[in-house]
This record gives sequence, C-alpha cells and structure tokens, in this order.
Amino acid sequence: MKKRVCLLVGALVLAASTAFAAKVATVDIPVDTQMYAATPAPLQPAQCAQCHTSQFGALKENGGKHRFDCQQCHKAIHAYNPLKNNYAQIMPKCSNCHTEIHGPANKDCSSCHSNPHAPRKVAMNDRLLNTCQTCHRAPKADLTQFPSKHSLLGCQRCHTTHGFKPSCEKCHKTHFPGQTYDTCTKCHSVHKPKQVTYGSDVNTANCGACHKVETEKITKTTSRHHNVSCAQCHHNKHGYIPQCTECHKQPHPASILQRFPKCLGCHLDVHNLPSMKK
Repeated sequence: MKKRVCLLVGALVLAASTAFAAKVATVDIPVDTQMYAATPAPLQPAQCAQCHTSQFGALKENGGKHRFDCQQCHKAIHAYNPLKNNYAQIMPKCSNCHTEIHGPANKDCSSCHSNPHAPRKVAMNDRLLNTCQTCHRAPKADLTQFPSKHSLLGCQRCHTTHGFKPSCEKCHKTHFPGQTYDTCTKCHSVHKPKQVTYGSDVNTANCGACHKVETEKITKTTSRHHNVSCAQCHHNKHGYIPQCTECHKQPHPASILQRFPKCLGCHLDVHNLPSMKK
C-alpha cells in the first residue's frame, strides 16, 4: 500500500514539473537567431546624444579637449547597478589621463571642474580664488607692483568664470563718443591700467578725454603741429615729454641759438604755435 502511494505521489510531482517546464513564460515569443548572429558596431557619440543630450551639449559648447569619442573615457556603458551602488567604480577617473597639472596640493579636480563634460567652464568659487596666483603669477605681480583701482578688486569681480575676459564697458565709459571698447587694450594693460603705453596710430581723441585744453589748441592751431598726432610726439609711453630737437634739427642760425638756447623761451606753447604760412 505504501509503495503504491509513493508511486502515485511521484507521478503527480513528475506531471506537475513537466507541465511547469512546458510553460516558462507568460507569452510565447519565437527565438530570432538571426538577430544575434551579427556583432554590433560600437555606439557613436551622436547616438549616445540621443539619450544623453545635456552631456553632449556641454561637450559641444565647453568641452575643450574632451570632445572625443565617449568610449575613450566610458569603458563600461550602462553598467551601473543600484543594488551594487557601483557608480564610483565605473566612472572614469581624472588621473586616468591627467597628471597633477595644478600641483600636488590641487588634486581635488571636481571642486573646480564640476562638470567633466564642460571642463573649460569653471566657476570662480572660494577654492579657485585662493589659488589664482598658482598659475597666474604675472597678473598678480602687476596688480601688486602697479597699484590702481583694479588692485583693490578680487579676481572674481571681473572674471566671473575661469577664463572669462569681460569687456571694459562693464565698468568704464569710452574716452569719446563712437570709440569702440576693443581699442582700450591698445593703451591700457588690464592688470596695470595706469601704465599707459601706445603706438603711433592712437587716435588723438583718446588723449582729449583728459587733456582737453591741449587737444583743443592743437586741433585749432594753423601751425604745422595741427597735422601731428599726440602719439607722434608723446610716443610709446604716457607722460613722455619730447625734445624739440627730435624733429627740429637746427631751424635757426647759431647766433640766435646762442642767445636763446631754449626753444620754449620764444615758442611759448607747443600746442598753439604761430602759423609759418605767408
């Protein structure tokens, strides 16, 4: 009797397992062997961008030298597992490609380069402001050696993001109506603005912004100085006072020069000389 019961139970178990094995899924989808016969080509960045639009946009606008194939950095794609929490393991490390370019004290790359897809877009945070002179030694030296109102400003006042160069119009007005701001740096170095240097092509109207009396005189005079720009005489450096002999070798006989050795003894105002026209 017991033997029959065991055989009956075994038969029922076998039947149940066979029935279960016959239906392993709730739907019946035929196998497509051709679909998995080919080896797929790696994804191209444009294909990655179909889902990762913000990352692709950041690379496009501010990617700098990071604008290459995504898989050069991302060796494992779609490998994140929430149960394993393996985000840190699968994300590429800066040290995979970069050395300590900012020195051993600045290894926390992400504190400044918060977005690896836009490495050139760096916010001027406190961490960065404390290390500006690590790389930018010359600007700091100029601001210290040549004091001006610019020396009293923090770097972030003008450079709102790293590498951003503001237009002078943000704070300053032009010297004369119609002047374009791209001419400012022809005379003023931004980190030592009071050390004014210029070439011979500087517009006289620039000088007139401060030297109004002299400019008005030389523009109205009927002498030959009327056709000479300020930069031709006061050349190279602001405040330079030329000697008459730089242009006028010996306009008078020696006997007159012996009695009046200084030109300005007679020619009282170089900006308003008497006309030599007859």
